[in-house]
Amino acid sequence: MRGLIVRFRFSEQVQVQQPIQLKRFYKEASIEMAVNPTNPYHQWLVKLDGKTVKTPSKNTLAVPSPQLASFIAHEFNMQTDYIRPTTMPLLTLARNAIDIEADDRIRQFMEQSIISYLERDTVLFRENPETKLYKIQKEKLDPQLKLFNEKFGLHLKTNFGLNIEPLKQYDQIRIETIVSELNNWQLVSLDAKVENLKSCILALLIWNNHLQVEEGVKLSRLEEDFQIAQFGKVEGHHDYDENTIMMNVSASKLFAQLIQTQSIAY
Repeated sequence: MRGLIVRFRFSEQVQVQQPIQLKRFYKEASIEMAVNPTNPYHQWLVKLDGKTVKTPSKNTLAVPSPQLASFIAHEFNMQTDYIRPTTMPLLTLARNAIDIEADDRIRQFMEQSIISYLERDTVLFRENPETKLYKIQKEKLDPQLKLFNEKFGLHLKTNFGLNIEPLKQYDQIRIETIVSELNNWQLVSLDAKVENLKSCILALLIWNNHLQVEEGVKLSRLEEDFQIAQFGKVEGHHDYDENTIMMNVSASKLFAQLIQTQSIAY
């Protein structure tokens, strides 16, 4: 049943994304270093035909490193006749990070969203012990849970079926501390991993280089891949879903690396 829910959400997501088509209105994207009165540490602008790109909240798209600015400009330049926002993950992450600084409520919501995933984390979910899926989950996910608890100082345990246990007070405080210590740019990067993997545990393991992106994506899809092996898949949807998740998680990891390319305050 849980696998069917995942498929429904994915099909719903596809229906929302497909109609988004904006005709390319610029010839070339470029970057420029300029004084930024809002944040002096963010001096790299992305421009379209000489005009500065803005965020959805009308803030200037100014980023902390020339490397990140160059990658975002490349995303713009790779667009063809129509702009496809789903192929511009670094732009999306940068816009979100900038707009958070203008509205602290967005950060609060994002922090709570990340923390809420931990209670119903993919890594914590277990099927009935008598099933084949349980054996796969135990073999693949138990080592990740043990590693996470050791590295981040938590004491999380697995849940069976729909019996989701609320976080213990110690674990709640610990994860809140971890998330609150991230700056806005780091938080946006982590949030993207969590949203795509449906797992705070896998996202943080990837964040701290304890797990490779490809392996993390595979682990996040254990149940769905098991269901597909048993009952088949909807042609095209599975590959699209997995490739999109891989792209988004890889981009969020790259984003975190690009904002660390020089010693700056965010």
